Amino acid sequence: MKTSATFLPTPNFRSNVANLKAKVAVVSATLLLAFSAQSADKNYDHLHKQLSIMNDIILSSAKATQNSHQSLIRSIDSVYLQGQGAIFTINSAHRGSSHRQFFQTVAPLESLAPLAALEALAPVSGADRIIISNDEEMVIDFGDVDFEEHEDEIERVIEVFEQQREGAREIRSEQREIAYEMRDIDRQRKDIEYQLQRAEKKTQNELKTELKKLEVNRVALNKNKIKLEQKVTKLNKQREAQQISQTKARKEHFSALNNALVETLCLYGNGLREVPSKEYVSFIIKGAGKQQDRGFKDQILVFNKKDINACANSKLTAKKLLAAAEQYQF
Repeated sequence: MKTSATFLPTPNFRSNVANLKAKVAVVSATLLLAFSAQSADKNYDHLHKQLSIMNDIILSSAKATQNSHQSLIRSIDSVYLQGQGAIFTINSAHRGSSHRQFFQTVAPLESLAPLAALEALAPVSGADRIIISNDEEMVIDFGDVDFEEHEDEIERVIEVFEQQREGAREIRSEQREIAYEMRDIDRQRKDIEYQLQRAEKKTQNELKTELKKLEVNRVALNKNKIKLEQKVTKLNKQREAQQISQTKARKEHFSALNNALVETLCLYGNGLREVPSKEYVSFIIKGAGKQQDRGFKDQILVFNKKDINACANSKLTAKKLLAAAEQYQF
């Protein structure tokens, strides 16, 4: 009679096998993570290099004019955000050929209202006074301009500023003088009118003569007031012309910068190979937006990486690439 035996694993054996499987799983996961991390670091190294190269390309490609050696950009930084794409932060050069105005913010004086016509022997009221901001409110803001590199232009801007401030001082001084003299005439007139009520006939004639002299002085003051009004108008026109010139130059500058950035993306954007096609390439252009308080908002341009690749492969024009970008200010 044959007999047979069946091996039944003990609980300890089963526990050891389970522990061994768990250790193998942990080791496998660790190795997988290590390889994945090594691969990711390697990809980011390539991406970092591509961003650095693109920084140099953008900096050298963004010229004020086609044959100019002056860049429209003073500095550029870049960073990559996983799942979002590459972001370039650009600081404008604020200079270049026809744009050498630094786009300085010269805070204008309050508009100088024309002086009201003088009433006969009437005192100057508070509403007739010329309102000019204090000197402390006239500000030149050069931002982060390199003073050593642009010393001549800065001196020119400061000279214009000083001329404006001196003109404002002269107007304030003349305004105070006219107001003082008008008050003095009014005081004398009231005094003479009071005396006329109590004076004898001979004295009245003398007092009337004095009133005529006061009228002559009033007419002379009125002429001075008209001249002062002309100075006010001239100063306002100078400020307005300067602001128009600065606004135009600033608009042309950032328009040229935007076009240069888009053209650079079309020519060299395919060099950002490590940026996935489903992500984006964005530009933050500092101070390129609308004026806000004494500064300017930043302009943000967001390009789809697929559109950049299409432009690089001549399937999309630079103009259409810019039109397809999401643009806003912040």
